[in-house]
Amino acid sequence: MKDIIKERFSFDYENDSTSSYLVVNMDSNENILEYQIEMIANNPSSGILDLNTRYKNNEIKLYYNITSRVTLSQFLQRKKLNKTEFIDILMGITKILLDSKEYLLYDKSFLINEEYIYINPGNLEMGMIYLPLDFNTDVSENFKAFLVNLIISLAKIEESSKGNYMQRILNYLKNDTFNIHDFNCLLKEVKNDKAQEIEKQILNPNQSNLNSLNTKDRYVNQNKDIPFVKKSEKEKSNIHSISHRARHIPKPSAREEEEIIVKKRYKLKYILIAILSQILIVILVALGLDTIKSAAGDDISAYGGISLIVIALNALLFKNLFKKENMEEVKITKKKKGEPKPIGNRKKEIVKGASFSKPPLSQDNQNINMSKREIFNIKEARSVDEVEECVAVAPEPVSFNINETTILEEKEGFAYLQRMSNGMMDNVTIGNPNFIIGRLPNYVDYLIDSNSIGRTHAEILCREGQYFIKDLNSKNGTFINGVKIHSNREYDINSGDKIRFANIEYTFIYS
Repeated sequence: MKDIIKERFSFDYENDSTSSYLVVNMDSNENILEYQIEMIANNPSSGILDLNTRYKNNEIKLYYNITSRVTLSQFLQRKKLNKTEFIDILMGITKILLDSKEYLLYDKSFLINEEYIYINPGNLEMGMIYLPLDFNTDVSENFKAFLVNLIISLAKIEESSKGNYMQRILNYLKNDTFNIHDFNCLLKEVKNDKAQEIEKQILNPNQSNLNSLNTKDRYVNQNKDIPFVKKSEKEKSNIHSISHRARHIPKPSAREEEEIIVKKRYKLKYILIAILSQILIVILVALGLDTIKSAAGDDISAYGGISLIVIALNALLFKNLFKKENMEEVKITKKKKGEPKPIGNRKKEIVKGASFSKPPLSQDNQNINMSKREIFNIKEARSVDEVEECVAVAPEPVSFNINETTILEEKEGFAYLQRMSNGMMDNVTIGNPNFIIGRLPNYVDYLIDSNSIGRTHAEILCREGQYFIKDLNSKNGTFINGVKIHSNREYDINSGDKIRFANIEYTFIYS
């Protein structure tokens, strides 16, 4: 299939204001199956990349929309997969191949190659390129070769996820009767095994503890015939010297728990209205004092009446302002100390077969060896009986020369992106030769938390001291000094260039 692709097709990339396209160029003599193009257009959720056909200069150009996607090879270079992710990727590809027959398409017309299979890094949704042509190839053999290369050379599987399922897949690939349908059934079985395992852990969480106990019993049974060797007094003293160097594990401090208290209070706006109304009344009384004196004269009852009116107005105002309906709930978080979390009855461990001498415990020999990140407290290690919770470890060599200075190696230079943000200078060091910028956590090297940025927006590359930038099919594009660049093409960048990801601009600096 690879030879046919090289002989008959050429590939290019184009993009418009919002989308990126992989362009497959072929000779106008190729027999395009138009009904298959219509089937793909009418069934956009089939896992086949959206396709448009254009005829130009005796050439047929097929445009595939690859916006916000990366090739499977790019994805696998950076992502270490667990079992579930690995199986989901394989099932996504096999499902597309199997479902194609429902749309009157040929499974042998897919480009089954890691460079032309695309994936959405955010949800692992697969997208494949379908060529609306009739090929004379064996799709089972092509798919089988692809899977072997994927498992052996490309995929990085987490050590904790490796197990019997991988061997089952490889054993099936060795069969001469390999077919896609049966392989899909195998993947379903493997996935169901994983689901059943999780269900067992949920229903019977103590089973793992029982398994560990059984493992321990088997180990004891296997070693029960090993004779016990009584240790000499010298060996005992050596062991005692090791225990003196035991690291002290401090007692757990009391846990601070958060207590949430809900209180009710009047809304701030009503309190402000009440205060302002009192100020206004005082101002009005002060301004009208002369008028009141001229009208009331020496009549005390008149002053009393005016005071009662003011009090009544105040009472009416406060009654309307400070109603239950005008109150709001406020949550107050208060920290309180709880009981310390129990560590459990851990046994003191002794390192067997080791012989170390005990250093003098004088004040002159109290050392802090920062290069080993060791903190040794002589007072706490004077007696094993004084240490409540400790684990014996072999002592590390202690350096008594405190006058030596470590000479740091000088680096030739480094590159970084610089941006002024909220009055602060933000420097982003480009730490590896394939530095990806985007908003997909646990995948990109530098995370920009903005919806205008693509999940995997752009990549900065370094080769032989020269830096390049490549847009990774982002929707809003990447710009160099205000000029938008094409996706999937490398552009050299120099110190001082303005690099803009969508609407966020940085200055590239290389020193």
